[in-house]
Amino acid sequence: MATSVDQALQEWASRASDEELDAGPRLEDLGGADAVAAEADTWASGPQLPYLLTALAHGLDALPADQARPLLAAATSGLRHPHSAWVLADALDIVCTRPGLAARLGTRTLRDLASLAEDALSGESDPALAHPAIAGLLRLAVAGGTPHRLLTLLTEITGTEPADALERLPVLIGIARDHFADTDNLLNVLSALENQADLAPATRADASFELAMAAERTALEAGDRTTADEQLRRALMRFAEIDRTHEARLDARAHAAAIKAVLAFADLEQNPTGADKAREQLAEASDQLDATAAHLAAWTGRMHQLDWLSARGLTQSAWSRLVTTLNTAQTHLDQPSWYNPAGALNDLLQIYVASRSIHIPAPDAPGLNALISPTLEAAFVRSEGLLHQMEQALAHDPQFTGHPDAQALYDAVQKRRQSTTAAAQQQEGMPGKLLEGRPALAALFLTDAGLREDVDPHALDLLEQRAHEITKGYTPTGNARVDEHLVTLLDIMKTSPAWKPSGSHYFTTLIEHFLRFLYDRFDAQANLYGDRTAYLGPARKNPEGAEVPWNEKNLQDDFHQHLSPLFPPGSVEREKWDVASGRADVIFTPQLGSRFVAEIKWRTSPWKTQEVIERDYLAQAANYTATGPPFAVLLVGDASDHSAGYRDIEDSIWVISHARSATEIPRLVVTGVLPTARQTPHALRVQRTTGTRGRQRRSSPAN
Repeated sequence: MATSVDQALQEWASRASDEELDAGPRLEDLGGADAVAAEADTWASGPQLPYLLTALAHGLDALPADQARPLLAAATSGLRHPHSAWVLADALDIVCTRPGLAARLGTRTLRDLASLAEDALSGESDPALAHPAIAGLLRLAVAGGTPHRLLTLLTEITGTEPADALERLPVLIGIARDHFADTDNLLNVLSALENQADLAPATRADASFELAMAAERTALEAGDRTTADEQLRRALMRFAEIDRTHEARLDARAHAAAIKAVLAFADLEQNPTGADKAREQLAEASDQLDATAAHLAAWTGRMHQLDWLSARGLTQSAWSRLVTTLNTAQTHLDQPSWYNPAGALNDLLQIYVASRSIHIPAPDAPGLNALISPTLEAAFVRSEGLLHQMEQALAHDPQFTGHPDAQALYDAVQKRRQSTTAAAQQQEGMPGKLLEGRPALAALFLTDAGLREDVDPHALDLLEQRAHEITKGYTPTGNARVDEHLVTLLDIMKTSPAWKPSGSHYFTTLIEHFLRFLYDRFDAQANLYGDRTAYLGPARKNPEGAEVPWNEKNLQDDFHQHLSPLFPPGSVEREKWDVASGRADVIFTPQLGSRFVAEIKWRTSPWKTQEVIERDYLAQAANYTATGPPFAVLLVGDASDHSAGYRDIEDSIWVISHARSATEIPRLVVTGVLPTARQTPHALRVQRTTGTRGRQRRSSPAN
C-alpha cells in the first residue's frame, strides 16, 4: 500500500510541468518536511533515495536545524547502504550537482563512498557499486575535495578484482590521471587491466583507449616536434588496433584519423617533394574523420561517455573545427605554410582538453555549471599554434599586411626563437617593459631584448588583441553555460534533413564562434578592443561636440575581424556582391558549394518579441540560402534605448525555422540580438509605472 509521501509524489508527478519534472519535487510537494521525515528511513533505503535528496536539496537552506537533522541522517544512511547501483548513481548525480547538499552531508560521504568501492572491488558487496562510488569520489574531488582516497583506491587495483567491479573503471582512471598529479602509478594500473585476459573485451579496450590517450597527451605536452611525432605514432598504433578489433569504438577511430592528418602534415614538412603522398594521406584521414566525427557526435553520451564528463558542445565543435580545417587544407597543400603540424597539433590539443573536461556546479552562481578542464603543460604546442595563427594575421589581415612595425615584430620573434636556447630563455627572465601588459605577445617573444624602442604601441596592442582573440576562440572558456547553449542550438540544427557532413561540421564551427562572439560582447565594456568595440558604448562625439551615432558597419567590422583569424585564410569574406541577387555582409566559404552567410542588421527601435525580429529581417537572411546549404546566421545590433538594461542573453539567441513553400527544406537561421550603444552601468535606471496598487517594476535589471 502506498504511503502518504508516495501518494503525494504520484500526485505531484501527474500535475508537474516538464520544467518541474526536470527540477524534481520539493518537500512541500511531498507533504512537507515533517511528513517526509516520518518516512525518510524507508525512502532512503529504497529506490526513492534520489527523490529524497532532490527535495532535501531544494529546501535545505530554509529548514530549521531540528527538521534538517533527521532528513540528512536518512540521506547519509541511504548513501552508505544504497538499494542498488543505479540508485546510487542517480543519488550521486544529485549530490554532485548540489554543492550545498554535499557540504551539509560532510566528509562522511567521502568515507562512505570509499568503503563502498573497497567492498565492491574486494567482492564483499555488489561489484556494480564500484563504478558509481568511484565516479562520485572523482566528481567531488574535481569540485574541490581531496583526491587522496580516490587515488589510493585506484592505484591499488590489480586487475584480479571481480570483472563486474572493473567495468568502465579505466575511463575513470584516465580522467583521474588527467586532473590530478601522479601519472605513472595509474598508467601501471591501466596496463594491468589491458593485459588481464579474464576481463571482458570492452573493459580491456577501455584500458587500451586510455593508454592511447595518455600517449596523445604526452605528444601534446612534448617540448619539441620529434618527441611529439614519436608519441603520436605510438598513440596511433593503439587507436588503430582498438578500431580494428572493436567496430563500435568511434572515439578511437576519430582520434586515429586526426593523428593521421597531423602526421601527414609533419611528413610533408620533412619531405616537401612528397606532396602527392601527403595529399593522399590527408584525403583519406579527412574523409574518415568527416564521417566518424558526425557519428561520434550522435552517439556521445551513449558510448564510453558520461554526461558529467565532457563538454559535449565544445567537444563536438572541436571535432568539427578540425574537419573544416582539414577539408580546406587539401586545396592548399601547395602552400605548406598555410597549415602546418603546429596548427594541426593545436587543433588536436583543443579536442583533448574539451573531451576531458568535467561539469561541476559553479561555486559563485547557484543553478549554473562551471567547466573544469585538465591542466596540460603544452607550452610548445600552444605557442607554436599561436605563432602560426599570428603569421596568418600578418599575411592576410589588412590591419597588419605591409605594416613595417608588424613585420619587424614578426622578424624579431623569429630571430629570438632561432637563436635562444631553452636554457638561455629561462635565464633571460620575464619580458621587459615593452611587452609588459601584453601576455600573449610575451609568450611568443619570451623577452623583448632586440626589439626596437620605437615600435608602434598601437601595432603591439592590435597584435595582442589578435593573439587574445585567437586564444579565446580555440580554447574552452570554462563557461559551461556556453557549452549548454551550444548543445541546445545543435540539437535544433540536427532536426534538419540537410544536416549532414561536411556541411554540418562547417556550420557547427560557425555557430560556436558566433555564440562565443555574442557571449563575449554581451559582457564586454566598450573599450574591450579600443575603437573596434566602441560601438558597444555611448555614441562618440565629433570635434564640434555633436554626437555621431554608431551604425551597422561598426558591428560588421567587429564580427568580421572576430571570425577571420579563427577560420582558414580567405574563407571569410566581407560584403560580397551577387549572392542571391544581393550583397551579403559576411560570408564563410570553407569549400566551393558550401557557403554560409551572416546577415548583419542595425536596429534603433525596441523589440518586444522574437517575432518582431523575424518579421523585419528573416526574409533577407533566408534568401541568402537559396543556392547553398539551408543554414544562415542573423546578427542584429540593438541600438535602442537601454536605459533600464537589456534582455538576458539566452532570450536573445534562438533558431528560426522558415520554409517559403510546402516542398522547401526549412531554412534554419541562427539568430542573435546584441545590445549596442549602451549607457554606462551607473546611468541605468529601473523604469516604473504607477497603478492602483502602487509602483511596479516593468523591466529587468541590466545584465
